[in-house]
Amino acid sequence: MSGVLLQTFTRNPLADSGTLGINAGAGVIITLAISKLEVTDPFYIRYLPFIATFGGMMTVALIYLISHQKGQAISPVKLIIAGVTLSTILSSSMIAITGRVNQNKLTYVVSWLAGKITGNNWESLAIAGPFLLLFWLLTYLRSHKLNILSLNDETALGLGLHLKRERQITLLLASALVAFSLSLAGNIVFIGMLASHISKRFLPSDHRLLFPAAMLLGAFIMTGADTITRTFLIGSSVPTGILISIIGAPYFLYLMYQQKK
Repeated sequence: MSGVLLQTFTRNPLADSGTLGINAGAGVIITLAISKLEVTDPFYIRYLPFIATFGGMMTVALIYLISHQKGQAISPVKLIIAGVTLSTILSSSMIAITGRVNQNKLTYVVSWLAGKITGNNWESLAIAGPFLLLFWLLTYLRSHKLNILSLNDETALGLGLHLKRERQITLLLASALVAFSLSLAGNIVFIGMLASHISKRFLPSDHRLLFPAAMLLGAFIMTGADTITRTFLIGSSVPTGILISIIGAPYFLYLMYQQKK
């Protein structure tokens, strides 16, 4: 769902939580939390999703401020450039932080950064799950407004949409969905872009259809990649996130080539 939201916001099929820096923002906060707390600490288990959401939202706010020019619409190109730049800076910060943690925590951090779907528990899911469901519901209920937002600015304004407010709400919902998911599954990139873009190839541009389709497709890709790593790559220690990146990166380059044409 976050991939659909971000691509609607930017009107760009290359938009993803990774390219916009949301993953890195949440990742820095999560890495800091891991470095200061024990993984089994009740505080860590209960509040990590909210800490990650704070990091993701702060990153989005900073990218929005960098890209925004008073009296002008936000340029999707500027937004993505700002996101990639900030993501690089934050990723470097994560590496610096991991250099200060002990071996046990380092193993956990590296697994999280690579998107290894292990180590979570039912308590974490019980805490994050209801909020994810709430964000999914709020996002789906905004389908009509998002259909209008996907049109050009002049048409959207003519239909009575408050562009600035809707864009801000869209970014906040996307960052919350990404951050809560990252706190459970690890740093998995390209999944939002893949699920969203493939759904749009086979369905009309109606968010009431795109959201459930992207959710199911994203779950299928994640489950398929995890099954492959556990079944066919036993002993290789290849995390699910790495396999999805191997699939997603060439697809990202393909989309760039298509846009260039």
